[in-house]
Amino acid sequence: MQITLDKWDTAVDSQAKAFLVGVREAAPLMSDGGRIVAITFAPGGRFGSWQPWVAMGAAKAAMEVLVRYFAVALANRGITVNTISPGWIQDSVLNSLPEVFQTGLREWQERGWTPMGRLGTPADIGNAVALICSPEASWITGQLIDVDGGASLMDAHLPLEFQGVATPKKPDAA
Repeated sequence: MQITLDKWDTAVDSQAKAFLVGVREAAPLMSDGGRIVAITFAPGGRFGSWQPWVAMGAAKAAMEVLVRYFAVALANRGITVNTISPGWIQDSVLNSLPEVFQTGLREWQERGWTPMGRLGTPADIGNAVALICSPEASWITGQLIDVDGGASLMDAHLPLEFQGVATPKKPDAA
């Protein structure tokens, strides 16, 4: 609620506005079709729990909407427009967060909140981008593709034990 308009503008300009300008400049150069890929962080646009990221979450959500509009507008030219949404990635913004947060997040991933049991790697994201840019992906457009080891499939309303992906911790013997 206390975010300054300058911080809001910075977030929106660096995400939605930058994507808008980038696509408008790139599309005329793509005479024989092509691929446009946005990188987002979908939880920022889906959830409202991480309050310090209010502007970035809104900006990413706006970019995701632009992807769908551009996908429709450019489809008849053979240009696909999609969004890749990474989960938590090693060697990323995660490294700039407090150590206690980093440690907790890594343990959370290993415990089962990410079914693959690990953080993602930059290569995981690069592979997803390569896939969506391949000729075989020519009929996929306007999609948000979660590349998160299955984290987006988990139900935050239920303990992991109820979801069958974690074993309950046994109490320490006294």
